Parts: sequence; C-alpha cells; structure tokens
Amino acid sequence: MTAKEQRKYNLIIEIGVSDPTDATLGEKFSQLASVDFGTAVDMWEYMMTLHVDRLADGFASKKMEEEIFSILSKQSDVKLKSALGESAPLLKLIYGNSATSASAGNLAYLTSLIIASKIEKADEILKHVASNKTGVMDYGDRMKIIIDDVFNTYCAKAGVTVPSLNRKQTMLLLEYALKIKGPNKNLLVQRVKELQ
Repeated sequence: MTAKEQRKYNLIIEIGVSDPTDATLGEKFSQLASVDFGTAVDMWEYMMTLHVDRLADGFASKKMEEEIFSILSKQSDVKLKSALGESAPLLKLIYGNSATSASAGNLAYLTSLIIASKIEKADEILKHVASNKTGVMDYGDRMKIIIDDVFNTYCAKAGVTVPSLNRKQTMLLLEYALKIKGPNKNLLVQRVKELQ
C-alpha cells in the first residue's frame, strides 16, 4: 500500500467516526478530496446519510452540507457537478433533508441548471425542495430565494435588467410557484407570469 492510499484510508476512518459538527471536519474532507475526489463525495453522502436526522438542525446542516459543498466545489467544481448529476440520494440529502437547502453552493448549482435549461435535473431537485420540512424557512421562502437568484443571476450574466427565460424555464418555475401555500405564492406566480 502506498503512502497516498494509507492517507486515504486513514481519512475515511477519521471522517467515519467524526461528529458532523466537528471543527476539523472540513479540513479532513479537503485533504481526502485532494487525495481521491470520488471517495470524498462518497464519504460526504455516507456522513449525511448516517446523520440524516441532524440535517434538520441549522448548525449541523451548515457543517455537513454547506461547508463540505463549498470545499468540494473549490477543489473541483466540474467533478462536484458531475457527482451531483449522478447521485439521486445525494440530491435528496442536500435539497430534501437539509436545513440549508436553497442556500450557498447548492442554490448556485440549482440556479445554474435552470439557466442552462437542464429542466429535468432542476425539476428533480425542486421536488426535493418542495418536500423539505426542515429549518426556519418553509417551501415558499425557499422558492422566493430560488426565483430571485435565477432572475438576478440571469440579469447579471446577460447584462439586462429584466430576465428573458424560455418557455420551459418559465413553466418549471411557474409549476413550483403554484405549489406554494402562503404569502409568497401570489407574488412569485405574478413575477414568473410576467416573463411569458
């Protein structure tokens, strides 16, 4: 066994027995990702699955989901996006079980899918967001953040003040805006309908 392989297995063991709120967790993931990115993603999924009940807690979710997402994205955004595209369980953990759903890196990833018209994958993620019952935000709050981010990101990239989304993008956002129960529904439905 090479020194690199030994380091990888030591890190796997260390992460496996770590508390999800451990202050050194991010550094361990960073080291593992630099040795073997795919294994780091697998361990991330493993840790969130093992502690799925703690993902509803804002602090634990920030440590387990948001911080690790950021670390892996910095190591290789391309590899992370590829891994997310191939792992339905990981998407469910991030968007359906985490209090940090629709924030930071995972929000940017979802927004990029919608803007790139990757409607099928965005729809899969939005289903998880709709089923998420964690944290201080409800579904309507999360959809407001998502729609605002899609509009703002589109306008910033295109150098315009009003977004111009295609029919599939608009219909996707409208479908999920219509599922909102509460004060954000009418506002968001109106904003999306104005794009048609």
